[in-house]
Amino acid sequence: MIVGLDEAGRGPLCGPVVACAFYFRKKNTKLRIRDSKKTPFLKRQEIFEYLLKKGIFSLSVVSSGQIDKHNILNATMIAFNRAINGIINQAPFLKKAMFIVDGNIFRTGLKIKYECVKKADEKITEVACASILAKVFRDYLMQILDVIYPDWGLHQHKGYPTKFHRELLKTKKPTPFHRRSFCKTQM
Repeated sequence: MIVGLDEAGRGPLCGPVVACAFYFRKKNTKLRIRDSKKTPFLKRQEIFEYLLKKGIFSLSVVSSGQIDKHNILNATMIAFNRAINGIINQAPFLKKAMFIVDGNIFRTGLKIKYECVKKADEKITEVACASILAKVFRDYLMQILDVIYPDWGLHQHKGYPTKFHRELLKTKKPTPFHRRSFCKTQM
């Protein structure tokens, strides 16, 4: 039993970091997906819908305020641990699973088996699935913020430090969802 863990949103200047823990109800050997960043938008949407039906998963959101308070690494660890707790609460048998974490650092006080794997989202299907779910969900959240703050173009850059976004930070007051600790270096 493998539960994949990945996140979306470590690098943006605005918005939360979202983590996902994902487990297939029934192993799908035909599904060939990889890193969400390398999957085209429409394909991600299609896969997202498929995964909602085929998996057990938990999404965890850590706000920009919490990122500023704890730093992005610790906020990501908080998100991962919440996602793990969420999936185990849904399916207690997964406490015995092997949790594969995308990356090389993970900290937890939970009594689980885990392994950190660099670029796991390119190698392990469950991690790639967690990557897709986290990215699509975070993108939805950023689309909602775009409705509230239409001048920021969040529907396009999703909070990432594009040239357009950095230029706006020089002339506009950041939204309440901007990461103050990140924006200081971009202004």
